[in-house]
Amino acid sequence: MAGGIPGDQGSSGSSASSGRLGSPAATRELLADLRRVRRRRRIEEFDVGEAVYKAYVAAIVGGITIWFATGFVGGRRETQDAVTHILLRGPAVVGVAVAVAWVIGLRSGARGGPLALESAFVRHVLLAPVDRPTALRSSAWRLLRFAATAGAGAGIVVGLLAYRRLGNGWAAWAACGALVGALTVGSGLGAAMVVGGRRVGRAGSALVAVLVVGWSVADVVASSISSPASLLGEVAFWPLRFAPTAMIGVAVAGLLVGWGLVSVGGTSIEASARRASLVGLLRFAVTVRDLRTVVLLRRQLAQELPRQHPWLNQRPWLKSGSAAKPRLSSSPRKFKASAGPWVAGTAGWRRAWRSILRFPFGRLLRMVLLGLAAGAAAYGGWKGITPLVFGAGLALFVAGLDATEPLAQAVDHPWATDSYPHPRGAVMLGLLPPCAVAMAGLGAFGVLCAWALAGGGLGAFEVAAIIWLPASLAGLAGATISTVQGAQPTFRESDLMFPPEFLGARVGVRLLWPPLVATAGVLPVLAARSTPANPVRSAASASVVVIVLLAGVALWVRHQDSWHKAIADSLDAVKLGGISK
Repeated sequence: MAGGIPGDQGSSGSSASSGRLGSPAATRELLADLRRVRRRRRIEEFDVGEAVYKAYVAAIVGGITIWFATGFVGGRRETQDAVTHILLRGPAVVGVAVAVAWVIGLRSGARGGPLALESAFVRHVLLAPVDRPTALRSSAWRLLRFAATAGAGAGIVVGLLAYRRLGNGWAAWAACGALVGALTVGSGLGAAMVVGGRRVGRAGSALVAVLVVGWSVADVVASSISSPASLLGEVAFWPLRFAPTAMIGVAVAGLLVGWGLVSVGGTSIEASARRASLVGLLRFAVTVRDLRTVVLLRRQLAQELPRQHPWLNQRPWLKSGSAAKPRLSSSPRKFKASAGPWVAGTAGWRRAWRSILRFPFGRLLRMVLLGLAAGAAAYGGWKGITPLVFGAGLALFVAGLDATEPLAQAVDHPWATDSYPHPRGAVMLGLLPPCAVAMAGLGAFGVLCAWALAGGGLGAFEVAAIIWLPASLAGLAGATISTVQGAQPTFRESDLMFPPEFLGARVGVRLLWPPLVATAGVLPVLAARSTPANPVRSAASASVVVIVLLAGVALWVRHQDSWHKAIADSLDAVKLGGISK
């Protein structure tokens, strides 16, 4: 092997010679051989019939899901005035979504992304004397191809949803949605490759991100179409109005994709090795459905660390020596019953606030953006796009996973909670009030967003204000359920109470009911929409049901350990009874 030093391109002859291992032609041939060998080994035990059956089932389930999802929107067509208003601001709103995708790409590239290579590829290919840009470009192209396909599929679904309300040909809406979805995802990955390959720092990428999002938001406020993201968003409305200037946005997105493929060769090997190890663990956590581990690994990928100093100085009511002492009682048993919950609550209040005040800026910004997204989605549900209600609930659920970090820390360290002289459920419940305050704060941003989108009317503000607290606390409740229940255990004795056919459904319910609880908090929007004569009263009545649900979740957090223990004791009694017989 000529050269002998990894990456050395000039020690013997030209690097473009096809016989040298470091040349692009030789690198492509070598990587093609490796892929053929791996593919042959992977499909040695490949069952074609099983793969066709899975694809068949997936196509049926996906088609039925899309059909019912589009049916939720309803068949009522918008009036001409509404269509004119949509054409005025719709491209800029879609442009904000495109800009957000670009910002995600910029953020990923500043942290060594977006490629998630395998450890063996980093160790044996990138450290070998091969042409590194060619080696990385093939992986980047496969990632772009897969992501663009997924983006096109999402765009088709959104296009069909728009067709149900705006009409004018479903095929045109599906085609334009697929084009915008593919270009949005592809250009976001291209931006990440440019930043990662050119080694742009976090400060530079953050500055570009602020400019991109600020320009798109300015288009929304001014009802204009000037930013590249807004021009690309105008492509989505070609079925209603063809604008040749939208090709500028298409050209910018294509330029980002091409520039990313050219620049990907400069990706840092150290960052690739770090991402390879974390992504491997992340995929395993997703496989075993461990959401808490997924959150922690994602924070490690983003290098998101708590602040060394809190945002605010610790007030006297947060200091350990300022807690009100419990009233002593002559009876030790009475003292434990009366003082225990109070002591657990005050300690949890202080501990949770210490954690929240050290949230990094990126996490706080993400929570605020999720609150704004929830408010915008709830407004869309108010205007008749029912599936957006589920989007609002999902946004609140994800924000709740960040807000419940103090509770998650307690769940991650069970030896600490078990060492307290109070029930574990009481300790966890005492950590939730500060989390509820944080969720109410980000929910206020959602209220302001929905109120602004509604035109600033008093009626819209009243409905939003009524739904605000139940929706915010429902998002917290869903995240609390997901955090407390943890990962799906491999086997529990309580599984013996159910037939084997029901275990799969039980796993599905375990995964779905936390986000469903979070979505329940936004359902009063639909109740208010169904009674336009008195929406405030309907929203208040539906919010009462949500409050009852929240009380049930709090009761479950407090007593779920004792309930599980009672079930286990009952099973032990049944088994002992069977053995004695």
